Amino acid sequence: MKIERIEAIPVSLPLAHAVKWATGNMTCQAHVLVRITCEDGTEGISEAIPREHIYGETQPGMVYAINHLLAPLIVGLDAFDLEKVHEKMAYIKRNLAAKGGIDVALWDAIGKKLGVPLYKLFGGYRDSIVPSRILWMGPVDQMVEQARGLNQRGYRAFKVKGGLAPDEDIARIEALREVVTPDTILYIDGNMSYTYFGAKKVADALQGKLNYFEEPISDTNERDRVRLAHGIDIPITGDESNFTIYDVAHQIDIDALSIIMIKIPRVGFTYGRKIAALCEAFHRPMMIGSQSESALGAMAIVHMGCGLKQVSYPCEFMDFDNPGGSLINERIDMRDGRVFAPDRPGLGVTLNEDAVREYTVTSWE
Repeated sequence: MKIERIEAIPVSLPLAHAVKWATGNMTCQAHVLVRITCEDGTEGISEAIPREHIYGETQPGMVYAINHLLAPLIVGLDAFDLEKVHEKMAYIKRNLAAKGGIDVALWDAIGKKLGVPLYKLFGGYRDSIVPSRILWMGPVDQMVEQARGLNQRGYRAFKVKGGLAPDEDIARIEALREVVTPDTILYIDGNMSYTYFGAKKVADALQGKLNYFEEPISDTNERDRVRLAHGIDIPITGDESNFTIYDVAHQIDIDALSIIMIKIPRVGFTYGRKIAALCEAFHRPMMIGSQSESALGAMAIVHMGCGLKQVSYPCEFMDFDNPGGSLINERIDMRDGRVFAPDRPGLGVTLNEDAVREYTVTSWE
């Protein structure tokens, strides 16, 4: 099944409201649709997500990298030969999210060719996962009402964006604990923005109320990262320090993290599975974080989360149930507080061509 054509299409998906975190904000989903066509007509699709302030990849740069740098290296290869594909793409340095988008689209094509859903190809460990929703920065009362409403819809895990003001973050968690159900998981994402003393203050104040702590301290401050990890009784999970399999190996080696988070847009499925094997060897549980995916990207999270035993923590989602910003025809299946994988081949979704045309970006000016 030779790769015949690769196309990266810039899209801008509307958000119901702007979102904010410690190191940035977002008013729309400026993402990239990747379409790969094979010689037999099989098509694979994915959502590739640029984050210039995290990976250094912009939407225009990503489209150029996929269409003009990466595609010429792998067109003509067999879609099943993923090791060869990644060996060829390694000629272009970094560009993690561009490569991740190609990888996911190739897996989608493989699943369709075999007539098998991807979560089954990845191991088929479970048919559903526990979802976590992100509570973006904003007034405490607004965050509380959002959590209350999502709790009523079945969500039992929330990521609280923080990192700018320890006292305010403590107040947010304490207020949320008063309204969410007792079994609800709460964790703070500091986006590497706390000092050691700020992070220690938060962890100490929220002992028994905070389930885990995401990236409180910069990965360039390894001494304090390890000091904090060994000085508190709350597990620390990674994100920005876990870009590559080599990053994960290093964080495990210095013992800075108890939980490893991956994001599919930057690792794809191929390297995501390799990271899972590394985590299993070193007894590190995993979770899949959200890169603010729309419904298309969210389907990738569902399949990998269901397929891999090592992914034992709730997996993050954004507003995947927002039909106003979707490129696919299908809705994600959430029932009884769990998100279920589709049993259709590949990612199990089809493109809404009208939506693709509507949301395609024709100019960056």
